[in-house]
Amino acid sequence: MEGQLQNLGIRPLSEEEEGNKKIKPDLILLNTCSIRDHAEQKVYSYIGPHAKRKREGEDVTIVVAGCVAQQEGEALLRRAPEVDLVMGPQYANRIADLLEDVSNGNQVVATEASHIMEDSTKPRRTSTIAAWVNIIYGCNERCTYCIVPTTRGVEQSRPPQSIMDEVEELVGQGYK
Repeated sequence: MEGQLQNLGIRPLSEEEEGNKKIKPDLILLNTCSIRDHAEQKVYSYIGPHAKRKREGEDVTIVVAGCVAQQEGEALLRRAPEVDLVMGPQYANRIADLLEDVSNGNQVVATEASHIMEDSTKPRRTSTIAAWVNIIYGCNERCTYCIVPTTRGVEQSRPPQSIMDEVEELVGQGYK
């Protein structure tokens, strides 16, 4: 998601900017995980200060992404109506389109099960040696302790040729 946001001209605040109380981000992205205890409560706690900014008239876009967003869906908007975009993990490669809907004045919930589109965006990699390559999304197992099938959907594999092309490209760039 970070790479897609940077392609839109959106960048993280620098350390200097973060230290300056007068400079505040105009887009807040909470990428959530529902594995931890009290994950939902923590998300609402993180939303609070930004929702306050919005209620006070500041132009701030609030995005909640990931597994908590997937679990909570529209309930998240009922509890925190200041949130502009709620998106499950299967929509991570579509964040630019969803933000366009938001910029048109829409409040968007993208949590319905969908077929994962082949991601044509390039992930932002911080290492120059090792790179993760997604080969599958979701899971068909139903382990009693695991939330993945509920939040990430059914197992969907990437096309084998797409995986091979990505690996060959990474090797060509010097990744191990």
